Amino acid sequence: MTDAHTLHMEKGPIGSTLIRFALPVLLAQLLQEVYNLSDCMVIGHFGGDYGLAAVSLSGLILSVLINFFVGFSSGISVITAELFGSYDYPRLRKTLTAVFRLVLLTGAGISLLGAVSAPHILHLLRSPLSVYPHAVAYLRICSAGMAALLFYNIGTAVLRSLGDTKTPLLLSVISVTLNLVLDILFVIGFGMGASGAALATMLSQWVLAALIFLRLRGMDSAFSFRLLGETLPAGEVLAILKMGLPAGFQALFMSISSLLVQVNINGFGPDAIAGMNLYAKVEGLLYLPTFSYGIALTGFIGQNCGAGAFRRIRDAVRLSLKTVSAVIFPLSILLPLLSPLILRLFTADAGIIYNAREAILFNLPFYTIYAVNQVYLGAIKGLGNTTYPMVCTLLCYSLFRVLWCRLLIPVFPTMRVVYLSYDVSFFLMLALLVPKYNGLYARLEKKAA
Repeated sequence: MTDAHTLHMEKGPIGSTLIRFALPVLLAQLLQEVYNLSDCMVIGHFGGDYGLAAVSLSGLILSVLINFFVGFSSGISVITAELFGSYDYPRLRKTLTAVFRLVLLTGAGISLLGAVSAPHILHLLRSPLSVYPHAVAYLRICSAGMAALLFYNIGTAVLRSLGDTKTPLLLSVISVTLNLVLDILFVIGFGMGASGAALATMLSQWVLAALIFLRLRGMDSAFSFRLLGETLPAGEVLAILKMGLPAGFQALFMSISSLLVQVNINGFGPDAIAGMNLYAKVEGLLYLPTFSYGIALTGFIGQNCGAGAFRRIRDAVRLSLKTVSAVIFPLSILLPLLSPLILRLFTADAGIIYNAREAILFNLPFYTIYAVNQVYLGAIKGLGNTTYPMVCTLLCYSLFRVLWCRLLIPVFPTMRVVYLSYDVSFFLMLALLVPKYNGLYARLEKKAA
């Protein structure tokens, strides 16, 4: 007995199974990126003089919470994938009940904390005075949607771990359409600037949370969660947190390091802030395929671990490395060449374009290394180890980048120091991940023998 949209990945051809699972994830992420690009264009042209800088700075702060949600969700998905792969549906149902109770209890508190702390966080980040009031308004409105966003991220991660990538894709279509319509209405129609963009985002998040709740409640009765149903003992709830929190902190450390690096970027003025935001939009075209494959691989490996199909894990990792390299390397060469044309779609400001193009030229040619790292991170998490990726992220993407900028920017006061911190950290991360994955897989082979 199984849900019509779920997919068991411990059997069948590896390549087609991974593609079948990863493609809807990629399409969903691409749709979200389409919205992000459209939102950036609307703000850049109709959001006022400092609208784009306000959204850029506020978005970086919000990404701390959002990335923690995504990371925590990926840790939870390892558990649900293993239970689904082993057909332990009763325990899966109890696990989902415990997880979503926790989500509902913490979501409201996170929203309240974000609204209250917004001015203080912007002050600590040395927000330019011209940008500050717009960024505060944006942050406070978006904070009202944090509880919904947490529920949505956990829900979609669970569905993907069960092999259902079609529902998240459908919800992405709804999200992009609704967000864009509301953006045009509030920003262009009502002239609300950055606040209008925030309101559009917040309302869309609550609609998505309601839809994902209905989908989760409508899953096969063998494993669909019930808020008032039977739950897990306290010890097993702690085990869930032990798996989810390191994955959440992995993403959190990366976001915090970005905020600390942002302090240095803010010192270079609004053009540098907005330029890095535009760079992030272009980078998304490379990041999304790697992120999607990482999600697919984590779910695939989790299910196959539960089923004891260890050789499929090795073959899936090898295939993923070849796939992401074949996709990312050509794009990492093409996008820098096309960047002058792409950036003019967002703004005509020469200073912003200059900063964005500098970031693209320094970072994107090395992005294949980052893509390979994402495969290994997804594989290690899928094997049930979420602590090591957290430590690697803390060392390479957090501490190293912050120290690099703190030490070198006073000597070389240029944004190029920031760009190079990303490139060097990619190689440091790779040196830590490869031997760890090889060691974990060797243990699996020994266990199988």
